[in-house]
Amino acid sequence: MKLFSKILLVVFIFSPYFVQAAMVSDSYVIYENVHHYFDGPVISGESASSNANTVTVTWTTDVASDSFVVYDTDPSVPESTSHEQGKSPKTETSHSVMLTGLAYSTTYYYKVKSTRVNGGTSESSSILSFSTGANPDASTEQESSGGGGGMLIIDKTDKEAPEISNVVITAIDSSSARITWETNEEATSFVEYGFSINYGNVYGEWGTTTEHEVVLDNLESDVIYHYRALSSDSWGNLGKSADATFALIPGEDDEVEIVEEPEDVEEVVEEDEEEEEPVLERVTDTALELLRRIFPNINLNELTDEQLQSVDSVEDLSDFAPVPIMSGQPRIDVGADQATVYWTTDLESNSQVAISPEDRYRPESDEPYYQIIGNTQDFSTEHEVTIYSLQPDTTYHFQLRSKPELGPTAVSNDYTFTTNLEGLSIESFFTQVISNEEAAVKWVTNKEANSEIRYAPYQNGQVNYDEKKVLIDNNSTVIHEMTMNDLQEGVYYIIEIYSTDDSANVTTETINRFSTADTDEAPEISHVKADSTVFLDKSNKTQTIISWLTNEPATSKVYYQEGVHGSEMEFAESTDLKDSYTKEHVMVITKFKPGVVYSFRVESVDSGGNTSISKVHTFMTAKQRESIIQIIIGIFEDTFGWVKKLM
Repeated sequence: MKLFSKILLVVFIFSPYFVQAAMVSDSYVIYENVHHYFDGPVISGESASSNANTVTVTWTTDVASDSFVVYDTDPSVPESTSHEQGKSPKTETSHSVMLTGLAYSTTYYYKVKSTRVNGGTSESSSILSFSTGANPDASTEQESSGGGGGMLIIDKTDKEAPEISNVVITAIDSSSARITWETNEEATSFVEYGFSINYGNVYGEWGTTTEHEVVLDNLESDVIYHYRALSSDSWGNLGKSADATFALIPGEDDEVEIVEEPEDVEEVVEEDEEEEEPVLERVTDTALELLRRIFPNINLNELTDEQLQSVDSVEDLSDFAPVPIMSGQPRIDVGADQATVYWTTDLESNSQVAISPEDRYRPESDEPYYQIIGNTQDFSTEHEVTIYSLQPDTTYHFQLRSKPELGPTAVSNDYTFTTNLEGLSIESFFTQVISNEEAAVKWVTNKEANSEIRYAPYQNGQVNYDEKKVLIDNNSTVIHEMTMNDLQEGVYYIIEIYSTDDSANVTTETINRFSTADTDEAPEISHVKADSTVFLDKSNKTQTIISWLTNEPATSKVYYQEGVHGSEMEFAESTDLKDSYTKEHVMVITKFKPGVVYSFRVESVDSGGNTSISKVHTFMTAKQRESIIQIIIGIFEDTFGWVKKLM
């Protein structure tokens, strides 16, 4: 104690955010000679509870950390094939992760993994297991009564098609009609219709109900139509009504009468042979015009008779659409933990990147890549996809994929890039007002570095650097805290945060116009963006990343609701609050359903408690697969505005 004239007070406060050690005098605070190495958190109490094909895994840790579960059907849970789900915020000691997309009646093996703020990671001491439940809608199983090997016969329970009754058709106007019917069980609603018993057109909805209604639009008056109702149940059994006919007959005072079994109209059509050819020509021209609108990139005049004869469906015709051409090699901006890929195509198409780290790349497989990232709904010739959560100093294989609304997908060669070595950066930072004269600055770096703050007051709207003060702590750490105890109440300061590592790398952040007094300036939110990801593993999980920027460090939270809603809507669902202060916000959501439109707003609160909430944004999550019927309906949605009224 001979080296010090005052009492040395060393206080260690450990939390997920900071470590503090200080020597205090009347005019300054010096942080020094404090260096901690932390092991991973202590994991205990692992358990799993299953519900059909979802399982909730829980455990506890002795310190706050993130929450991940690594699992596989292989008892050894090999790193090369295992799957991983979890939550990245390092804020919990009681952990709960719901695993979704699991197979029914299957045994899985798993281990839990948690990483604390400073990077110490721990896993379960042993591999555990759980079993999923049976499919509640699964087919019944019966053992055959015969001898021998005991054959197992699996038969679906429901073989009966829905019974269709009370089919009624009514006119809406001279070009549209409403068809209603009932079924004895929940089923879909579709109508087949056309100029003959062969029909040729199908329209309806996939939603199931027992009371059905379909509106047909763009019909011609004084023309006989054949139609029948179609309804399929959840087992795929299809019910069909009997064939019927109708015609829309315009009357006086703009009234329209619908005539079922219209014999007079049929006779007029049959007897008036001179009108037959113009009607056929009109129908043919309409069909060709529709095809040209659906397939603007196909020159129908260039198709040979043999090719035309081979076309039996819209899907067949799409085979003749040209493949988008990608121009040259892609441009890529690479960082330590993310990369942005840019490329162009000659045709408007969507933007996707298939990617795998080198140790998970399987060139001999039908799908060699681990995941696909991008937007399947926006079509452009200029493409940009940002890939988040990459590992530093790691080689990745990737492939560009661009698909037009109809037609083949353009696929690039396999490319590679290597992420940068992890540079020194400030991950998050914030201020804490202690009193009118005292405030603390806290921040976290991704690597060990020293701590330094420089602060100067504003005078007459300008920073007075002549009164700048500097505090330095030469201790290397990842969790930093420094206290200014000579501030003036009501005065604004500029605060510059610096950290320098052993390799002389420097990172810095600036806090403008800080004051210990209350402020009413809320963060400014900009660059709100939503990206959807589909993982090509057994879970087929859909993941959505919502990101935005603020002009000052603030917290992160997302409010959302299924469907399209306006600003007056108070959204019922939200993410957990991400209470780390940052200007670059990224929230990962895995609860969204695939192929569904969502509305969302983002919220950020700065360290002074000022709150900003964005306007309402909408987007559609990635679709896992799409049938030809869904593709056709999507085309007609874009082609005919009236369809949107029915969805």
